[in-house]
Amino acid sequence: MKLVRLMTLAAIGAALLSNVAAAEQLDDIKKAGVLNCGVLTNSPPLGFQDPKTREPNGYEIEICGMFAKYLGVSAKMTAVSPQTRMAELTQGRVDILSSLLSYSKERAEQVDFSGAYIAEDFNFVVLDQSDIKTVADLSSQRIGLVKGSVLIPLTEKRLPDARILSFETSAASFLALQQGKVKATVYRFSEGKAVQRNAGAEIKGLRFLDEPLLSMPSGFGFRKGSPELVKQSNAFLAELETNGEGQKLYDKWLGKDSELKATRKFEFGKPQETWFTN
Repeated sequence: MKLVRLMTLAAIGAALLSNVAAAEQLDDIKKAGVLNCGVLTNSPPLGFQDPKTREPNGYEIEICGMFAKYLGVSAKMTAVSPQTRMAELTQGRVDILSSLLSYSKERAEQVDFSGAYIAEDFNFVVLDQSDIKTVADLSSQRIGLVKGSVLIPLTEKRLPDARILSFETSAASFLALQQGKVKATVYRFSEGKAVQRNAGAEIKGLRFLDEPLLSMPSGFGFRKGSPELVKQSNAFLAELETNGEGQKLYDKWLGKDSELKATRKFEFGKPQETWFTN
């Protein structure tokens, strides 16, 4: 009985410590007066280094700055990469990830997620001069994708007869498409448009196939055990949805006021996991 009582007290103590630590994360941010945002700087228009100011700029940079203002603190932008961002967060070098972090069950075991602040379609992209007209036409064709990408199993499921060629980088798969080594690759809408815009006149034009492979949401990521930060971020995102500021932000970087002219198809603050369960 004594052992059971001790184990129970230990469990209660651990829970209390966890709650205190969770509260301290938000308290520490407010005491410091700074929210340290981990952001991408090579993914325009979502996150990039402004060539004039040399400072991070873009959709995700601005929304993290808006969240900092909502919390009553200033924002500090720290560049991270897709490969290092989770470690930067879990090891405490940044307070929040605003870096195209999409929900998965595996990631949810390591970090806490807010609701979505963006969702974009991923489409197959072919050369404009290609005879490929529909996704079904890619059956038995070679498709270039980045090694380790979640897009590989999704493409294999959608096109089981296609041959997937893995490349180290997106740039390598783009080059393979240009050289005719593959018939298609897959791009996030904004990424594909940026590639198309920046490729230059000598590059063969690209064409998006109509049927998306998937629509992928992204939201803020926090260190595990951050209920107050998640609560505050979701309240902030819900406010963006209702007060119109979210639409203004979207239009500025992705929508009608941008070069992309995209149409918003998501709701700010919608739980990311519902994209994969509905």
